[in-house]
Amino acid sequence: MSENAPVLRIIEPVNAVSKAVSRELTEALRPFGLSFAQFSMIDLIDRSGHQYPSILARRLEIETSTMASTLKRAERDGFILRSPDPNDARGVLVTITDHSRDILPKARDAVFAVEQRCAAGISGKELQDGLAFLRKITMNLKV
Repeated sequence: MSENAPVLRIIEPVNAVSKAVSRELTEALRPFGLSFAQFSMIDLIDRSGHQYPSILARRLEIETSTMASTLKRAERDGFILRSPDPNDARGVLVTITDHSRDILPKARDAVFAVEQRCAAGISGKELQDGLAFLRKITMNLKV
């Protein structure tokens, strides 16, 4: 494989962006005691109502084992409650706490600020093209 192999022109910058965004989100959410995974989960529950863990995992596109550990930490930290499903004794529903509802607006603002920094100096067309490019990469890797 040559030094200028096309795949390295994609992987290295995408990996660098992923690390940079992850670092920025970690810092932005630190004051709220949230990881990005926890934020994504409570944001989704707040927008769509209580959820089953399996549905959360599917909608957030993470493994069920990862969801289980995220739920455990979020429950320990007071962000969510797990309770039996009144319609299915085997099911568990996840809801957010008042604490989550209180911090979500500011946490969303913090995440939005990171997104704004990411998009600084990028035109609307560049952003659309870049997002389409990233979606294609994601779809290519899901096959």
